[in-house]
Amino acid sequence: MRRFAPTGLLAAISLGSCLAAAGSAEPAASVHGSVSVAITGVQLKDAGPTVVYLEGVAAPAPKAPVGGAEIRQRLARFEPGFTVVPVGAPVRMPNDDTIFHNVFSYSRPNDFDLGLYRAGEARTIRFEQPGLVRIYCSIHERMNGLIFVTPSSLFTVPRASGAYRIAGVPPGRYRLDVWSERLPVWSREIELRADEDAEVDVQLGALGG
Repeated sequence: MRRFAPTGLLAAISLGSCLAAAGSAEPAASVHGSVSVAITGVQLKDAGPTVVYLEGVAAPAPKAPVGGAEIRQRLARFEPGFTVVPVGAPVRMPNDDTIFHNVFSYSRPNDFDLGLYRAGEARTIRFEQPGLVRIYCSIHERMNGLIFVTPSSLFTVPRASGAYRIAGVPPGRYRLDVWSERLPVWSREIELRADEDAEVDVQLGALGG
């Protein structure tokens, strides 16, 4: 197991999840570590939702088939309020309330408007560009949520402790990125060998990183 020294400005949490590239000739690799915040008095939970993900450097990271996600409109709220999906995955948005709802976003280039629809109906959208999507309802001002679209299926949401793991990674060169809602993006280029379990710790908000 190799260990990469922490650098950069940002922080994350942990939890593992990801999909592997089918048919890879070499044993898959993995990357794990912990995310913390290098700001006195600030904890990882204070950084808002956090995502750890991999982007391919020499070639695009694999986009394995995924089941997509569901965001329900219930009691005039989006549930869950934060969702992570890879590019191209379907996001289903059913209306569980007895009133009309609408889902829209101004977040370019993933801006959209699903229009008004009644109780019991559902509409589905796919995002073709990575990045943060802020969603709203046009007739209920307090309804809002976040969707983070990753460039590949190699991602995870860290745990409250800061621990994270991404498994099933085809060997190769990647950029490990950590996004959080309230701190700058942290990024580090790494190379993963076949059957390797690399350790990369992250400090969000570190000066000179």
